[in-house]
Amino acid sequence: MFNTQTYSYHTHTNFSDGHCSVAEMIKRAKQIGYTQMGISDHLIVHKNMRRNQSWQFLREKDAIHVYNNSFSDILERFKRHCAEIRRLAKVENFKVYIGFEVDYFPYNGWEEELKWFLSQLDYDYLHTGNHFFCEENCENIINMAFFKQICTDTERYKEYVQRHFAIMRQAVESGLFKFLAHLDYVRRYGNDICGADDYLPEKMLVLDALQKNNTAMEISTKGLRKIGDFYPSATVLQEAAKRNLTVVISDDAHKTEELGMDFTKAEDIIKKYGFSKRLKF
Repeated sequence: MFNTQTYSYHTHTNFSDGHCSVAEMIKRAKQIGYTQMGISDHLIVHKNMRRNQSWQFLREKDAIHVYNNSFSDILERFKRHCAEIRRLAKVENFKVYIGFEVDYFPYNGWEEELKWFLSQLDYDYLHTGNHFFCEENCENIINMAFFKQICTDTERYKEYVQRHFAIMRQAVESGLFKFLAHLDYVRRYGNDICGADDYLPEKMLVLDALQKNNTAMEISTKGLRKIGDFYPSATVLQEAAKRNLTVVISDDAHKTEELGMDFTKAEDIIKKYGFSKRLKF
């Protein structure tokens, strides 16, 4: 029987869209009794980022620096970020893993560019969590937060969501990622786009890929803060347990007070469905 998990590998700082510094997040993790943590700021690069239909909305966001056109343009900034995390972890005498939350874009050449970029960095792990819908060839993308404003043809919703889960499966099959974040995060944007038990065949294929590739699945307490339910939904959790998937609880913390939030509730879910394998570095 597991005790309450004392770490999270899905956290964000003000390097990306978090509200607190690396130092503040590490200090708070120690205060609440974490034994280790992972800092996994966003890594979102698409060659047409500033030409996509949602750019007019994204550029008004405070964290506009999260969305990038080129891996080479951000390399030095990410190198400095990694070095700063290593330095602060040493100062605090605390185990901190360096990770990145990667939006996976399957257009020709993207994965090769990602691997080149990563080869230049001192990092520990990746997890994947997509926040964009893609057109068929992934040359054009739409941020989920602005999807309804851009795509007024509700008849097209289905093709976008089906492709979203297909790309998620492809990301898992790439073997690049330690775990899959918030599998049904798309629920955040309304039941007319994706309800809890919608697209179950597509979601099951994602679970099958996780099982086949021995990749963990996140149980995200952020869903409780955003939609009043875990990511993923009860049906997906039940099916994941049947496949004996490895799981990891995540707070997806963007500020210090979110670290460890609702982990006790997540532990109850793990017990309820009988998960027996836990990801820990």
